[in-house]
Amino acid sequence: MRQLWENLLQQWQTKWPFRLALLYLLLLVVLVLVLPALPLPYSPGYLDLNYAFLPPFSESALATQHWLGTDGLGRDILSNLLYGARSAFLISFPVMTVATLFGLLIGVSSGYFGDKGLVMPRYLLLALVVTMAVSCYYGLYIPLQVMEFKLPFTYATQALSALLGLVLLCALLAKILASYTFWKRKVKLPADWLVLRSIEALNTIPRFVLILVLASFMPPSVLLLSLLLVFTLWPTPARLARAEMLKIKELPYFEAARSVGTPPLLLIWRHAIPNLLGPVLVAFTFGLGGLLALESTLSFLNIGLPTTFVSWGRTIAGFRTNTAAWWLVAFPGGLLSITVLAIYTCSHYLTKLFSTKK
Repeated sequence: MRQLWENLLQQWQTKWPFRLALLYLLLLVVLVLVLPALPLPYSPGYLDLNYAFLPPFSESALATQHWLGTDGLGRDILSNLLYGARSAFLISFPVMTVATLFGLLIGVSSGYFGDKGLVMPRYLLLALVVTMAVSCYYGLYIPLQVMEFKLPFTYATQALSALLGLVLLCALLAKILASYTFWKRKVKLPADWLVLRSIEALNTIPRFVLILVLASFMPPSVLLLSLLLVFTLWPTPARLARAEMLKIKELPYFEAARSVGTPPLLLIWRHAIPNLLGPVLVAFTFGLGGLLALESTLSFLNIGLPTTFVSWGRTIAGFRTNTAAWWLVAFPGGLLSITVLAIYTCSHYLTKLFSTKK
C-alpha cells in the first residue's frame, strides 16, 4: 500500500495531464460536498414558467439570475448542472465500489481455489444454500415489493425479522446435522467453473440491453437501479481479479508462504491483495467513467430513475422539445465529457504506471 501511494505521488509530480485531471476531479468532488451550503438563487426543481427556454448570458438571464439559462419548464440550468454532478457521483461511485469489491471477492476466490480447492462439509453447504435462498426472498424480494407498491414499512421490518430468525434456525440445523456422519462428509465445489459460467451467462447479453429489460420490470428507484448496475458490472473486475490471482499463486514467494501452512485467508490478504490493487484500481477508474456516461444515458431515456431525479442526462433530454436551445446540450454535455475525459486520463496514466512497474 505504501508503494502504491509513492507511485501515485510520482505520477502527480511528473505528469501534468494526470495532475490537471486529478485536480479537476477533486474540485468537482469538493463542490458536490459543499453544494447545500452554496448560495444558489434557485433550487434545481424550481419552476419559473415565465422564463422558459431563457438563453444564457442574455439580459433577461442576468436580470433574473438564470445565468446559464433555463429549460422548457423554467428550471435553472446552473442549479441542475451542480446537482446533476452530485447525482452522477451519488450513483456511480458507490455502485462501482460495491461492484469492484464483490467482483474482487468472487474473482480471487475463483482463482485461488479453482475447481477442487474449495472443500466444505455437506451440512455447511446445505446451510449456506438455504440461507442464500431465504435472504433473497425476505431480504430482497419482499422489501422491493414494499417499495414498488408503497406498502407500510412495517412489512419490510417484519420480513427482515423473519430473515434473522430463519438464519438462526439454519445455524441451529447445521449444528444438529454436524453430528451425523453423512452430513460431515466433505464435498468439493467447482468454484472456478461456477464463476466462469456466471460471467459467460451475463456477457452473452449486451449490458445496456440487459439493463433496459430488467429495469422495465422495476419501479423507478435510485436504489433498485444501483443494485441492477452492480449485478451487471461485477463480472469485469471478477474476471480481472481471477486472471491476476492465477498468476500470483504461481509465484515463488506465494508458494513458499503456502508451503509453511499459512491459512488461505491470511495468504490472500497479505500476499495476493496488495499485488491486485494496481490492476483493480485501473479497472475501477475505467468502469467509473463508463458508469457516469451510462447513468446519463439512462436518465436521458427516462429509464430506471424517478422523474424528480436531477441529472445531466435529464437536462439534455429537454433539448428534444426545442432544438434551438443549444445550452441544454452544451453545458451538461460538456461537463459530462470533461469529467469522463478526466477519469480516463487518470486511468491511462495509472495503466502506464503499473505496466512499467511490472
